[in-house]
Amino acid sequence: MLTKIQKTMDTVTTAIGAVLLAVMFLVIMANVVLRLIPNIGGFSWYMEFSQYANVWALLIGAAGIAAAGTNLRVEVIDALLERFPWGLKVTNVIMDVALIVYYVILTWSGYELATRARQAVSTMPQFTMGQVYMIFPVAGVLCIIGAVIHLLVTVTEKKKEEETV
Repeated sequence: MLTKIQKTMDTVTTAIGAVLLAVMFLVIMANVVLRLIPNIGGFSWYMEFSQYANVWALLIGAAGIAAAGTNLRVEVIDALLERFPWGLKVTNVIMDVALIVYYVILTWSGYELATRARQAVSTMPQFTMGQVYMIFPVAGVLCIIGAVIHLLVTVTEKKKEEETV
């Protein structure tokens, strides 16, 4: 059950990130074409939109990475602990707890940033910077959920321990 949720979260966040990057690409390409047409000139907000879409895709993708547990690792530690599945489990638990603490800090500080920037106006039509910065608490909560899912999968996983017994 948990592994199904883990895979679904990874797939959904990857798809959302891919869609955001595709939309970013389309906006940039449309702007390039529109700049070549006289009296149209392109979008004034394309650069800022592409930056925000890139950040949103990255941060939402981070939730899938947290759920799958495929974040950066120190391969030397994994190689040394390969013979001791309980050691790998302990390092995964420590890593997940550290990620959860980091994502809680990201969520809280992102919320503070978004609420303080309510009045700041972005160059994109009809958006304030507070709305743009809401990605930090939204992605932070998604990443917390992903890290908790991975932590639960790690703690309840029995296969690696049974293989060595």
